[in-house]
Amino acid sequence: MVRIRTWTVALCALAVFAATTARAEDMSVIQVKVGFKGNPDDFKREVIDTSKDPNCAKAKGKIGTENVVINKKGDAPTLRNVLVSIKSGLGDKAFPAPKEPAKLTQVGCHYEPHVLGIVEGQPLKVFNGDDTNHNIHFLPKKNEEHNFSQPKKDETEGKELKLVAEDVFKVKCDVHPWMGCYIAVFKHPFFSVTGEDGTYEIKGMPPGKYTLEAWHEEFGTQTAEVEVKSAGEAKTVDFTFEGKKK
Repeated sequence: MVRIRTWTVALCALAVFAATTARAEDMSVIQVKVGFKGNPDDFKREVIDTSKDPNCAKAKGKIGTENVVINKKGDAPTLRNVLVSIKSGLGDKAFPAPKEPAKLTQVGCHYEPHVLGIVEGQPLKVFNGDDTNHNIHFLPKKNEEHNFSQPKKDETEGKELKLVAEDVFKVKCDVHPWMGCYIAVFKHPFFSVTGEDGTYEIKGMPPGKYTLEAWHEEFGTQTAEVEVKSAGEAKTVDFTFEGKKK
């Protein structure tokens, strides 16, 4: 179910990745909320047993499964770890890759974040904050299949990589089989991942008609059409994923 409503808001000054620089009041924003329909108790997070590695055992009881994380705060449940992006509508506009690296961290024997978005050509740094060795194994469809070990407490320099093609793929640790996350690579910077309140904003798009895509690792994808008619306009797009107990 998708609902779209429109209003105009005053925007704070912000920096965006775009082909040209625009004034803050001229920047559009799409406000996204991802709800959940179903019984949240059917999708309770399971505690992961990390005791097979003594260096991970101290995190036992603190790590939960992340394939379905439902936020129960507020009036209605929302869904975490949903990747929402502009799927089409940008045409042949080019956007420079950020020079600031995106970061993937291994801490407490799990990945942070669970879903990471990155722009083509943007540096990616992988860090190990644990007192144990990890093996980082990328399983891409279009990018290079990186597969390397990382020594414990590699928190300062990290391992720097570059991803150069649009892709969504899983990352796993061959040492700790419970560890897994996802990386999505885009040609543009108009994407983000829902957090603890199931919301976020995509900012700085030029006026135009866009198709938004919401992706979740368990519940699949949804799309919504949205039109930004003028600079400075704000819109909201609500997605709702339905979950049924298997």
